[in-house]
Amino acid sequence: MKFYDTNALLNLGEKAFSEKFAIADITLRELESIKTNRNKDEEVKHKARKISRLLDEHYDLVKVIRVSNEDYDYPDEGIITAANNVYQNNINNFSFVTDDICCKLLARNVYNLPVEGTDFKESIYKGYKYIDGNTEQINELMSSEDFISSFVQNEYLIIHNKDDNTNKEMRFFDGEFLPLKLPPSKYIKGKNSLQRCALDLLNNPDITVASIMGGYGSGKTFIAMKMALYHVQEKGNHAHILGVRTPEGEGKEVGYLPGQLENKIDNFFTPLMQQLDGGEFELESLKQRGVLDCNIPFYLKGTTYNDTIMLCDEAEDLTEKEIKLIGTRLGSNSKVYFSGDYKQSVVNSSKENALVRMCNEFKGQNNFGCIYLSEDVRSTTSKMFANLFNGVRDD
Repeated sequence: MKFYDTNALLNLGEKAFSEKFAIADITLRELESIKTNRNKDEEVKHKARKISRLLDEHYDLVKVIRVSNEDYDYPDEGIITAANNVYQNNINNFSFVTDDICCKLLARNVYNLPVEGTDFKESIYKGYKYIDGNTEQINELMSSEDFISSFVQNEYLIIHNKDDNTNKEMRFFDGEFLPLKLPPSKYIKGKNSLQRCALDLLNNPDITVASIMGGYGSGKTFIAMKMALYHVQEKGNHAHILGVRTPEGEGKEVGYLPGQLENKIDNFFTPLMQQLDGGEFELESLKQRGVLDCNIPFYLKGTTYNDTIMLCDEAEDLTEKEIKLIGTRLGSNSKVYFSGDYKQSVVNSSKENALVRMCNEFKGQNNFGCIYLSEDVRSTTSKMFANLFNGVRDD
């Protein structure tokens, strides 16, 4: 019999219900918690809602093992304890299935359970890994060569320590985990671990290509704009900011909008303007002083931008040709920030989106970094609409 950990069940979805299996009662509680946890990725919450529905529809396939609260200190230990109870009665036909690194380590090394993964592979590089456990589990995991070798350059590690319920973030580079180097908190302060990783990424002088992806209200545009202004106005690391956005599809479609080119471009840059403390007045001041300029990819051909931060907002609507065009415009002491969310693309909202493909192909290069911001921090009402029409309704 297969015994599924919570994350394995989430990753497998409907595939798990092709045969009978067992889970711990703790998994049921974790699923309910995930559905309402504001710190969880919207995709994960969607999966939890879907699994809850499937468990209700296929209750005859599922054996729920109850574990006393006295038998464990942490949920992972409780799930493994439940799995071990099943294993004792099915020793010749048992497999504990988990994709959680800490859980896998504990089940295999402490309980001697036969362990396997789901072969679940994330097709979108999100720029970070997340682990949680107690101090002993975390230390053992981080000393493992297999764990370290799974990281690429500039990938982030977010650790949740269950002993004191704290989070810690680090960046992996040249075989070691480095502490974050953040801008002054009086200028900008991350609201969660992923935002802090994004700020560290955009504060790194060696990163020339950065992608800040994220869902509705995650702060991707705000962070990118504030950090571009920080490097130009506060630190003097660069002289100019070039805002780049594309209308639907190819750049030629700007012709459908009324007015001169400048007016057409301004219509696209309202989201960037909203990130400025002084709004349209600061935007105009920055433009008059030559600090900020705006353009669309179609009109970048034949140009070179030195000493510039290119800020490409709504980058999920860029095509492969446009991304290549933008990147090849970078001159000396220049870098580019892409911000967007492939799920909101009007061009390609699949995992073959050009921005997603760029991140997957640049993954591991020394001067590239990526972070996917999953939490909507805009407002409670914004979160309501972000979750609307996700296909499965909560009970």
